[in-house]
Amino acid sequence: MCQKRVNIVQKGAETLTLRGKSHFGDPRHEKMNNQPTSLPLVFDIRKVPSNFGTGRLANLIVTFDNLERQFPFDPHHPVFPVKCELFFTITIITGEIRLLINLHEVTVSAGQLLVIMPGCIFQGQSMSADMRFCGMLIDTEYMVTMRKNVGVRLDMTHRYYNYLVRDMTPPLMANHMQMYEMIRAELTSDDYLYKKEVVQRYCEAWVLKNISLSDNAELPELAKPMNRKEQIFHDFLTLLEKFYTQERSISFYADRMCLTPKYLSTIIKDVSGKHGMQWIDEYVLLEAKALLRNSELSVKQVSDELNFPSQSMFGRFFKKMTGYSPKQYKML
Repeated sequence: MCQKRVNIVQKGAETLTLRGKSHFGDPRHEKMNNQPTSLPLVFDIRKVPSNFGTGRLANLIVTFDNLERQFPFDPHHPVFPVKCELFFTITIITGEIRLLINLHEVTVSAGQLLVIMPGCIFQGQSMSADMRFCGMLIDTEYMVTMRKNVGVRLDMTHRYYNYLVRDMTPPLMANHMQMYEMIRAELTSDDYLYKKEVVQRYCEAWVLKNISLSDNAELPELAKPMNRKEQIFHDFLTLLEKFYTQERSISFYADRMCLTPKYLSTIIKDVSGKHGMQWIDEYVLLEAKALLRNSELSVKQVSDELNFPSQSMFGRFFKKMTGYSPKQYKML
C-alpha cells in the first residue's frame, strides 16, 4: 500500500526549541545533545539559520555536515514533526539515523543517501553516536531549474512518494563525496564573477549523478502491490506529468482514464489527502515560479510556455496562488 500524505498545519511560533539528552532502545543511539537549538517548524531554505550550514549560495543552496565540526543543531530529532519545503539530501558516511517520514519508519545507514522531497512531514527518532554525515538543502524552484537545464523533469510520482533511500557502492560514495566537497568549497570561497554559474554547473553534475543512482532505487512503496485506488492515483500523476502545461481540468484526466470526474476526484482525495485541482495548480505553480525566478523569459513568455489563454489570466492565477503578481515575484 502506498503511503498517504499527512497534512499538518503549524500555527503560532515558527520555531521550536530542542533540549536535553536521553537514550532509548539501542544504547548506541542518542536523541539530542545538551545544547538548546532552534529549527523552523516549516523547513524552508529562507528560514534556515545562518550557522546551520557550512556553505550557502543566497536562498538557493546550503551545504551542511559534521565532518570537520560539531554540528550546532540536531535536525534529526525535533520535538514536533517538521514540514519540508525544499529538497533535503543527507548522505550517511558512518553510523545510522532513524526517522519518521510521513509516519513511515525509515532507517538510513552508512553508504546510503536519503532524499526528502518538498511537501513531506519528517521527524527524527534517533541517531547513532558515531554518525557522520553531509548533506544539501536545495530550493525547490532551483532544483526544477537545474533538472530542466540537464533535460530531466521532476517526476510527479517521485514528488508524491516524498523520499528515496539509495545505496551507494564505495566508488560511488567516493565520487559523491568529492562532488560534495567541490560544491562546499565553491560556496565558501570569496565572491567572484560567475560564481553562481559555477556552483550551478557543479550542482547540475551532482543532480545527473544522483539521477543515475535513482535508476536503481525504489520509491518507498512501489515495490508493494497497489490497490485499485492507489493505481488510479498513480495513473493520474503519470498523466499530469505529461499534460499539465496543456490541460488543467479534472474532466480531461478522467476522460483519459475512462472514469467520471467525480469518481476520480474522490479517489485522489482519499489517497493523497488533496483535491485533484490542488495537484494540478501546485505543479503548474512550481513550474511558473522556476521559469520566472531562474530564466530570462518575460512574464508573457512564461504565460505562453504554460499555455495560459492570456497573460492576464496567468497573472490572476499566479497572484491567487502566491499573493504576488508574476512581475513582483520575478523581482523578489
